[in-house]
Amino acid sequence: MSLDAMKLALHTLEGWANHGDWVWPESALEQAKRNTTESITALRAAIEQPRQWQGLTQAEKVNVAIDCGCADVAWMDFADAIEAKLKEKNT
Repeated sequence: MSLDAMKLALHTLEGWANHGDWVWPESALEQAKRNTTESITALRAAIEQPRQWQGLTQAEKVNVAIDCGCADVAWMDFADAIEAKLKEKNT
C-alpha cells in the first residue's frame, strides 16, 4: 500500500470514527468503533515507519558499470560514495 493510499484511508477512518451517534444496535456500534480505532492505529504506525534503504548489490553495480562502459575500480568507489551519501540523506 502506498503512503498516499494509507493517508487517504486514515483520513476516511478518522472521519468515520468521529461520525457521532450511529443508528445501529449497541453491540454492532461498539464493534465498528473498535475496528475503526484499531485500523486507525495500524495505519498511523505504518505511515510513521521509515522506509528501509535498498541499495544496489555489488553485482548490480558491476552490471551498471558494464552497461555504461566504465567498469573499473575507480568507478566502483565513486558508485559506493554516491550510494553512501544518498543513504545518509534518506535516513
